[in-house]
Amino acid sequence: MIEYKYITTVINKFNLPLEVKLATPKSSIDQKLIDETTAQITKRLEEYDEVFSIENKNSFLYKFQNGDETALIVSDPFKEVYEQTIMAEQMTQHYFSSYYNGKYDPIGLLNGWTIDKLFNQYLLPLLSVDGIDGVSLRCGEEVRLASRPNIDFRWRVAIKDPRNLNNLLATYFLQNGAVSTSNEMKSLRNEKSKIEQVTIVSNNALDANIWSSAGISAGTNKFPSFIAKYSLTGMIVDKDSGLINFRDGFSDKIAMKK
Repeated sequence: MIEYKYITTVINKFNLPLEVKLATPKSSIDQKLIDETTAQITKRLEEYDEVFSIENKNSFLYKFQNGDETALIVSDPFKEVYEQTIMAEQMTQHYFSSYYNGKYDPIGLLNGWTIDKLFNQYLLPLLSVDGIDGVSLRCGEEVRLASRPNIDFRWRVAIKDPRNLNNLLATYFLQNGAVSTSNEMKSLRNEKSKIEQVTIVSNNALDANIWSSAGISAGTNKFPSFIAKYSLTGMIVDKDSGLINFRDGFSDKIAMKK
């Protein structure tokens, strides 16, 4: 059995740090490659910060919140994120929302979008480098990961109990994909529910982010219909029903109606 070494680099940008992790069966990886990748990610994050900062009065987001819609014409990142938030709201029947206090704020979706962008551009190519069998990018409770094709390496993603973070509820072993866990209401449209936490496993961080957030807001009665319709995979922590697992739209514990 191969023993893997995990090389971790933390990049402190935005509100939450980004954690880059590489899995290797070797004793070391070229440090120059790691430094170059970190520098590229950091530079791109700085570019995104100039677009989406809500504190910088010169950012496109700040100007958009104050009535200037120029960003939708001149900024491709802003336009892409804006279109994604509109699609997410429509798809989730507004249980996912990007409006807070009457202003557009895509922060709830931005983490997933950013992870996917950086992962696809800077980390996936590293799987062609000899000695790198797995790549992972985490921000808070959202992680995107991948493994080199044709090898038996899986990433371990632990899901913790929202009531006691020292307790482990479940573990996913994934070769490729993304996982997002949410336990905070982020939408103006919320149903009365005993749901305490929602975890979604998806192909990308953006979708996982959207559905974990929407699940918390939609609640125990509404969310099962989304699970079935969109063939979602993940788990719910409910105060009354306990732990509920679902895979590809099916669960043996809750009724699913399309």
